[in-house]
Amino acid sequence: MQIKVQIRTVYGVETVYPICDKAKAFASIARTKTLTPETLYQIKALGYGIVNQPTANILTRLNEDALMNTMVNMMRSPS
Repeated sequence: MQIKVQIRTVYGVETVYPICDKAKAFASIARTKTLTPETLYQIKALGYGIVNQPTANILTRLNEDALMNTMVNMMRSPS
């Protein structure tokens, strides 16, 4: 059993956001929108694994050719 979370840095503080339904349920039980270190400790004590699902940035969503075409078109278009 495992839950999926996403670790984001918000104003220099790492925050753990629930991604899957089970993780969201744990956050709901804890009455929080994010999962605190204490909650994560208890989740692990229940036998759940915690998997980080990293955020996709623009470079991973676009291949290099699409990115280059977008940049060229932006440079060609009149302001």
